[in-house]
Amino acid sequence: PSGALPFPVALNEGQRLVALERSGLLGTAPEETFDRLTWLASQTLKAPISLLTLLTPTQQWFKSRLGLDLPETPRSWAFCNYTILQKGVFSVEDLAQDPRFNNNPAVAGDPGFRFYAGVPVLDNEGFPVGSLCVIDYKRRVLDEREAQALSALAALASSEVRLRATERQLREALRREGRHDSARGRDPAAQHAVKPHARSRA
Repeated sequence: PSGALPFPVALNEGQRLVALERSGLLGTAPEETFDRLTWLASQTLKAPISLLTLLTPTQQWFKSRLGLDLPETPRSWAFCNYTILQKGVFSVEDLAQDPRFNNNPAVAGDPGFRFYAGVPVLDNEGFPVGSLCVIDYKRRVLDEREAQALSALAALASSEVRLRATERQLREALRREGRHDSARGRDPAAQHAVKPHARSRA
């Protein structure tokens, strides 16, 4: 039950977790494409930290990270829990002044985060598997240009997630077809069939 959890979840959280598993991204090595997107987010919004997060039942795992050494955190630390509940940009100007986050260990203690902005990253069925976000150590206001830029980069991240899921499904379909052909064996009639040759002219 969501009421027993230290973070909010949507009613379709079970389906979202299936979508995350289906993405095939959890636990995978860093990829240049995603690292480029977090770099662009950091540069465009002039933020010291940029992350592409994936939210499991218990963890916030970083597919790509810039400016942060941790490969993952407990999910209860994730500001992205709120991001994935909506379609647009979720931002907090001062985390220390927000009752949802002022007791968060990443805010109340080290490293002392103050600003957050994130956009959901969606799979091919529209489920939010995680988010693309930026974090700063000082409070700040997200302007319209920055919000549009972050949204555009998150859309690119979503496209990459969908592409990988499609490629994975295709590989699996080809493997199944290969196993099916092996089990069935080749049709002897097809094996020995010889195409008729055209008659040679006199």
